[in-house]
Amino acid sequence: MGISTDYDMVIVGAGPAGMAAAIYGSRMGWRTLVLDKGAVGGLAATTPIIENYPGFSEITGMEFAERLRKQAEKFGATIQELVEVTDIECDKLPIKVITTSGEFSAKVVIIATGTYHRHLNVIGESDFDGKGVSYCATCDGALYAHEKVAVIGGGNSAVTEALYLDNVVRKVYLIHRRDALRAEESLQKQILNNSKVEFIWNSVIEEIEGNEFDGVKRLRIKNVKTEEEDSLRVKAVFIAIGIIPNNELAKKIGINLTENGLIIVDKNQRTNIPRIYAAGDITPGQGQISVAVGEGTTAAISAFLDMKGGDWYGQETSTG
Repeated sequence: MGISTDYDMVIVGAGPAGMAAAIYGSRMGWRTLVLDKGAVGGLAATTPIIENYPGFSEITGMEFAERLRKQAEKFGATIQELVEVTDIECDKLPIKVITTSGEFSAKVVIIATGTYHRHLNVIGESDFDGKGVSYCATCDGALYAHEKVAVIGGGNSAVTEALYLDNVVRKVYLIHRRDALRAEESLQKQILNNSKVEFIWNSVIEEIEGNEFDGVKRLRIKNVKTEEEDSLRVKAVFIAIGIIPNNELAKKIGINLTENGLIIVDKNQRTNIPRIYAAGDITPGQGQISVAVGEGTTAAISAFLDMKGGDWYGQETSTG
């Protein structure tokens, strides 16, 4: 189109999805910029051990993030951390990306802002994050194969996590503040009738106890009806009370979202706004690093091919 731009592709978010997009975009010869209000790696960088990513029997989150950075920079991508994107002007070309450190223009933008876990906000939660406090059973469950663990919550996420752990660890307790689950009926039947999970009803966590050497050792629990307190010895606690999408930017520019606030995309990671793509945990999916990497790859290739073949305005998509 003869448009002069700062970058061909700007990626908002430097987690696994964003970095995969950066690797593919820059390797295809595109001028690629990655912006993140935090650091490279996203939630993955905070994971003590990653052992379910294909090709790595075991790698720390920090090492994984550093490898992503080096690979993207090897192909020429520019990465700027601690830079927040405050707005995207996409009503005309080139797209303008407005940040806390200036403005950039681009042919396409990939949003990979991810999600963050809802926290209990109790004593000990932040102290033992990564040392027995986890928000992902499929990520960390195998680390506690011979231990007793607890799952907090009563919705679909908590029940799914507990069912997974029931086949992985020694013993699972599910702690819920009510006397009935909120999960869908099929999940309730499965966990109530076909699992060894032990329930602790009408209860909340008051404190997560342990030490810096051993990590989590026990939970201090309070019954919300009787106000009685008790102690439960576990080696890990999996908090599954929901996720919160980092979707403020998507909302601001009018991207279509699901009821849960996730970005709706088609099979090629296109949103309802031309030239705006999305990938990773900010889109509906499994919340796994390998899935996010695949979506980031798809978004970069789709964007490249869309621009090479012309705009995709008017083409049928499933973005609502």
